[in-house]
Amino acid sequence: MSGSVTRFQIPPQPADPARTASSGAAHSGAGSLAAAEGWHGPHGEELGQATTAWLAAKKPTTREAYARDLRAWGAFCAERGVHVLTARKPDADLFGAALQDGTATAPGLSATSAARRMAAVSSWYRYLVACGLHERNPFAAAERPRVDRDYSATAWLDEAAARRIIQAAEAGAGATRLRDAAMVRLMLQLGVRVSEVCSLQVAALGATRGQRTVTVRGKGGKRIERALPPSAADALDAYLASRAARAGVEPGALSGPLFATSSGRAVDRGEVFRLVRRLAQRAGLPQPDAVTPHALRHTFATIATERGADLDDLQDAMGHADPRTTRRYQRAARRLERDPAHLVAAALG
Repeated sequence: MSGSVTRFQIPPQPADPARTASSGAAHSGAGSLAAAEGWHGPHGEELGQATTAWLAAKKPTTREAYARDLRAWGAFCAERGVHVLTARKPDADLFGAALQDGTATAPGLSATSAARRMAAVSSWYRYLVACGLHERNPFAAAERPRVDRDYSATAWLDEAAARRIIQAAEAGAGATRLRDAAMVRLMLQLGVRVSEVCSLQVAALGATRGQRTVTVRGKGGKRIERALPPSAADALDAYLASRAARAGVEPGALSGPLFATSSGRAVDRGEVFRLVRRLAQRAGLPQPDAVTPHALRHTFATIATERGADLDDLQDAMGHADPRTTRRYQRAARRLERDPAHLVAAALG
């Protein structure tokens, strides 16, 4: 199992008086997550092992997010003096409200983020129930934040701003210029997620019926073959040719991560976030801190919509399981232009 899984920790939970008497045996065993990291109760060791297995089954980025979600739930329970195994629906309801309220030092989450966090913890409880380690899921009927499926708070760029981002990348200096330019074109022209960018391998590049392609691993491990527009393919070719020359090999001999650092490891999410923000600043865009990799993905969807892309084609390209997710991008792009206020104003003069 991954080291990130075995290091998982949840805040120590208050002891459950009803279970304390029978908990001793569960805390034995070297290396037990339960004993070492604050699990309590008669199933402490099994609970830790089940949590490790639950996380290990996820993709690395999902695993990290779910671990954060579970730690947040554990901390919330600990602050309230409630054990995670004795929590009930009212505790789950209060957790959802606390996520959106925030604290003096941290702002509240959006409804979408809070609902996602609650869904992650609910998934953990479902797993425990399936393993026979718990009787009920307190989140099953919890009051979750209402999410407007037609609204997206993510910023996006218009065509002119998107071109300025590309120009800023191509005008950069240093050893990463060609890599950064190719990466930005891929995010803007194909709308790939930041996690997909970071996990791409050189072997993902290919060709089908004379069309250059890249195969992306989407959510749930789904393979999506995408067309590489000539400008994106040219940017990738220039980057890989430069990388091969530095390694003293032919481009066809390259392997490993498609977007690699000088040490050969794959670029990580943090590096991509910093790159996008830096390019937004260099391009002179307003509110550059709001320009994120997901904003580039939203930009792809917005420009595709404005240029007449079909909903089904856009859904397939973005790897959305639910067409309502794709429609959210489309409606966000068209909301202002289609506001009936324009019609009324034209009538009234």
